[in-house]
Amino acid sequence: MLDNEASPWKLSLQDWNETMPLIDLPIFELTPEEHQWTEEMFKLLHINVGSEAPTEGGEVTQEGSGELEVTYPPGFERLEDQIDELYSKSEVVKNDKSLSSNYKKIDKAIQSSLKTVVAAIHDRNEETMASAMNILQRCISEFSNLINDGERILQELSSEVVGVRDEWAVLADRREDFVRRCYFSKAAAKKLNKFVAVCEALGKDLNNADSCIRQKKIDLLQQVLKAGTKNLQRLRQEVDKLEDAVSTKPAAKRLSDEKLHEGLTSDYSKKKESWQPQVCYNAAMKVGVIEGNLPEFMRQSLIKEKKVNGYPAGFKKLMGVTAETVEKKFDHSKIEESGILNFVDDATGQISHTAYLQKTDKNTLEIYHANCQTLDLALLAKGQNIPKVGLVTHYELSDPDTQSRFQGWLDQGFSFKHTPASDLK
Repeated sequence: MLDNEASPWKLSLQDWNETMPLIDLPIFELTPEEHQWTEEMFKLLHINVGSEAPTEGGEVTQEGSGELEVTYPPGFERLEDQIDELYSKSEVVKNDKSLSSNYKKIDKAIQSSLKTVVAAIHDRNEETMASAMNILQRCISEFSNLINDGERILQELSSEVVGVRDEWAVLADRREDFVRRCYFSKAAAKKLNKFVAVCEALGKDLNNADSCIRQKKIDLLQQVLKAGTKNLQRLRQEVDKLEDAVSTKPAAKRLSDEKLHEGLTSDYSKKKESWQPQVCYNAAMKVGVIEGNLPEFMRQSLIKEKKVNGYPAGFKKLMGVTAETVEKKFDHSKIEESGILNFVDDATGQISHTAYLQKTDKNTLEIYHANCQTLDLALLAKGQNIPKVGLVTHYELSDPDTQSRFQGWLDQGFSFKHTPASDLK
């Protein structure tokens, strides 16, 4: 325990010779006076050459070994063990400005007292030895209290980190819903980007805080926690902004089928490139955009997404298509507003086709779709020409005969999910 010095308890003749090498001299016969002087020097240096037994109060000699052994004072080994244990826990006070200065004072006092004990043992100074032992005991008590203070501070900061993490987890869980709703507004999408950035920044702060806790770096933990608390406040603000941006849902419009047909025909003739790619889900969304019930921003966002099973990655979730939400029996009277109609293959559970339903101002229900010949064949009345409007075909599903043929097509292995337009605004 002497500042990384070698153990002071044993001083061998070999160590003495290494540090104080003898000069080779011729061997002489010693006079009685010289023998007496030599013995007195051995006693002064506490060196036993084999003639003394163990003594009390700090000296033990090993016969014939030429080596000095010093006994520990009563209770000294226990104090050393306590000191070793406290030093093993001292990282928590070394890394805190408010505690490190006291730690340095205690450390200095401990090292000084240990050296004093060693010197007192060699000098057989029991009074000095007892005084140094008392100082060591006080240092141990202060050291223990200091470490307890450090552990308490670390625990309090750790609890704050837990609180921040819990709230962060709740707010971060809203990301999925915000992503879905922000398809419908460019302004909301920009706010979503800020929300995501702050959310990720706070996540990094929390990871850094966990690292500081493991390493018991209190000062650094306080800095990281301060930054994390600021980011949590920013995250709350971004959530409020997103709530305001996506809270209102305009009511779905109702046009006449004739009015919508005019818009579809005109748009397709003037802007054919906007109907690309010519896939069913794009055609369905395009009809909703022209009717005024679906946001163009949503359509463009989905078209740009990576395709999974032929559809944009976020499409299925956005439309709310799950095993629990699909239906088998279609009843046109239950459809109260325009929206997207997705068909799910019962064998695979994947969306296989997408159409658009229009609830007209006359309360009739029209279906618009593209690229599904089997559905066209099922919906066509006998002798009827394909009713095409621009790129899409359309049929009145509120007609009992048409609905019956439509149900027959569903019964061949399809389920459906209607997503109202108001849910996509």
